Amino acid sequence: MKKALTIFLIMAFVGVGAVLIFAQTEKRERMGEMNFGGRRLERIAEKLNLTEEQKTQVKTILEDSKTRLKPLMESMRENHKQAENLGIDGVFNEEQVNRIAASQSETMKQLIIEKEKTKARIFAVLTPEQRVEAAKMKDKFKERVKEGFKRRFGGREEVPATEE
Repeated sequence: MKKALTIFLIMAFVGVGAVLIFAQTEKRERMGEMNFGGRRLERIAEKLNLTEEQKTQVKTILEDSKTRLKPLMESMRENHKQAENLGIDGVFNEEQVNRIAASQSETMKQLIIEKEKTKARIFAVLTPEQRVEAAKMKDKFKERVKEGFKRRFGGREEVPATEE
């Protein structure tokens, strides 16, 4: 669970633009919120002080990434649907579980690769100062997510390792 959550959190920050674009509903598109990927991305662009040229470049990068993410997200959904139906008949089918797990693993690998490509392409557009600010924003985002998780699920105190 921790590994999946960690992977999700990593993808959430840098891939937030791609995910936001992918997740926007048609209603929001009709309402014009797709301008540069929605309000969150507009705030990020503002905080980073992106030029119009940089905004255009980032938007192009995110739209390109969206195209590559769509089939991967569909694959994730399909694997999840298949896994949900396993074992409900009281029978464990290890071969099917292994097949779905291998497929899901490959899809996650491709998602991570896509996220890293997108991140590198976006960071190539940023100035050194903007990169520093983006790193600060990432740290703040991670802390907020961590605090929210603790509030929702009653964060456990870290137990120091005992020496035996």
